[in-house]
Amino acid sequence: MRLFDTHAHLDFPFLRDQIEDVLARAKEKGVEKIVTIGASRGLQSNIDAIAIAEEFENVWCSIGLHPHDAGKCDMEVYEEIEKRFSKHEKVVAIGETGLDYFYDHAPKEEQKFYFRKYLQLSKTLDKPIIIHARDADEDTITILKEEGVRKGILHCFTGSKWMAEELFKPELDFYLSFSGIVTFKNAKDLLDIACGVPIDRILVETDSPYLAPTPHRGKKNEPAFVYHTAAAIAAGKGMDLDTFSNHAYENAHRVFGLEL
Repeated sequence: MRLFDTHAHLDFPFLRDQIEDVLARAKEKGVEKIVTIGASRGLQSNIDAIAIAEEFENVWCSIGLHPHDAGKCDMEVYEEIEKRFSKHEKVVAIGETGLDYFYDHAPKEEQKFYFRKYLQLSKTLDKPIIIHARDADEDTITILKEEGVRKGILHCFTGSKWMAEELFKPELDFYLSFSGIVTFKNAKDLLDIACGVPIDRILVETDSPYLAPTPHRGKKNEPAFVYHTAAAIAAGKGMDLDTFSNHAYENAHRVFGLEL
């Protein structure tokens, strides 16, 4: 069995402080590769994500700015990310970026402005975009279509069935990544959506240190736990776990442009 955690925040202290043990536990569970996200705590998160990716052969990273931080951003910060990090050899994606109307930590117009900027950067660099969208299905789809982006991942998908169907249309042709939420007892509708995703468009992730799956719910999450997410979706699809995980593993390589 081969697993690829497509979205982890390894720069968070809980994971960074014990990184070698975290990666060892992941390897024991079949997690061969990880993308760590450089967009969760401002500019420093990008610096830390690249440093981790440089240190470990089986870790890659993304760069960008989380929508929660859009209100703290300015063009100087954006240009620093674009010029300093975007062409690094271990950077395989832009993001996470997007819209979050649930927490609403930043003004919506600023979220939209920087969402568009990072979408444009992903097109310029021909790298996939990693999108965070919460309670913003319609605006997310509208902006993606307006910007003409066709290559990316809707991470930790919790959107509607309508949104999933829109993302698979030819003009978008996205991948959907699912987290440990699909293992929660109250998430049957989300698991049903995951089970309906075409096998060549599905990914799994932890979003660690958040959203630990059952049976680790309530604990700090880590890449090893992506096993439980893959197992839940495989069971829901009526597939052998090895077969499902191999498909998701290959999908991750395809979207990130990595060689198998």
